[in-house]
Amino acid sequence: MKIYEMTNEERIRLLVQTGYLTTKQAELLQSRRTISLDLANSLSENQIGSFSLPYGFATDFVVDGQDYLVPMVIEEPSVIAAASNAAKRIKNSGGFRTFPSSRVVYGQIVLENLTETDIETLEKKDSEIFECAQQAHPSLIKRGGGIVSLRFNRYDGFLEIELGIDTVDAMGANMVNSILEKTAHKISSLVSGDILCSILSNSGQGQVITAEAAIDFEQLKTKSMSGSEVAFRIVKLANFAKQSVKRAVTHNKGIMNGIDAVYLATGNDFRAQEAAAHSFAFESGQYQPFSEWRIKDGQLLGTLKMPIELGSVGGAISALPMAQLSLAIMKITNSKQLQSVVAAVGLANNLSALRALVTTGIQAGHMGLQSKSLAVSAGASGFEIEEVSKRLNQTKNYTIENAKNILMKLRGK
Repeated sequence: MKIYEMTNEERIRLLVQTGYLTTKQAELLQSRRTISLDLANSLSENQIGSFSLPYGFATDFVVDGQDYLVPMVIEEPSVIAAASNAAKRIKNSGGFRTFPSSRVVYGQIVLENLTETDIETLEKKDSEIFECAQQAHPSLIKRGGGIVSLRFNRYDGFLEIELGIDTVDAMGANMVNSILEKTAHKISSLVSGDILCSILSNSGQGQVITAEAAIDFEQLKTKSMSGSEVAFRIVKLANFAKQSVKRAVTHNKGIMNGIDAVYLATGNDFRAQEAAAHSFAFESGQYQPFSEWRIKDGQLLGTLKMPIELGSVGGAISALPMAQLSLAIMKITNSKQLQSVVAAVGLANNLSALRALVTTGIQAGHMGLQSKSLAVSAGASGFEIEEVSKRLNQTKNYTIENAKNILMKLRGK
């Protein structure tokens, strides 16, 4: 039996039997009470309840030679299906390769009303400022992180002191902001000007990763199109995205479908990731796709390059039981490993979207998977959901009116 054909209980049992879940973790999933009142109150103001989204997993990911099941939180059924579909094609061709860069978060201390003498003083005391910042968070140094760079950047009416900070496995927002504020206090004692603000940057420039996958043509073929034809059409559409901003935006949205779903599952800040990613896409002056596709050595080669700004410890990641469960399922030991998996998911979703677009069209598979939620919206429950979904897929008329008519006939009304 295929995983998507199993019941929830059967999937959970399978994960326990294959060592991805412990019995205790399985009980957490089965309870469907994954956040306590105290935890909810600590994470949000004016809290009155919890808002649930489906929690599933993508299969067949082989990233840098290691197998992964990838938990994803999303209300769109085609995203997990698409990620798994592409991951299997890539697995059969050798898997994903990733090339993480350094993990550096940048922070900005912004000053105004400075004299030239003030600026000269700060530049002369750069080592003193660096050491002050380094000692602002001693536990970070113990974990192998700390300050890696200090720069002075002049703007019209402002001076920015930019600190690059290796946050190790934490996303590091609170950590970086604490370091900046302590350092700013030191700086204010050295000059007559004013500190305007001290805050991290979500640019993601110090956390850019590259992911690659080479796919055999045989893995791309459809019933009516050869694999090589599919590959060349994918390359053409990817090249079109480099020229059309409107297409590039949608191209990238498909990539973010998968990335955001893993961020939600692991308790990471998807808002920061969206900001970093789309800023990176505009670095050239024209909004560009995160990925490119070309033919190389008789294969379709996909390359994704973008910032992946995340952590594997700290904040909501450590507080949320479901985030910890997700990291356990993936057997994540550090943030670079998680960064690589997330980049692979983005590239997988991109491949599935492009392959669908240049062959059958996006709606064929999308609406086939969407039919179950359409059935529920029409009022179906229990066994009716599968039956209404089946008949919607037979008629190819995916409207709420048709779903309601099918349900009425099913109920003999």
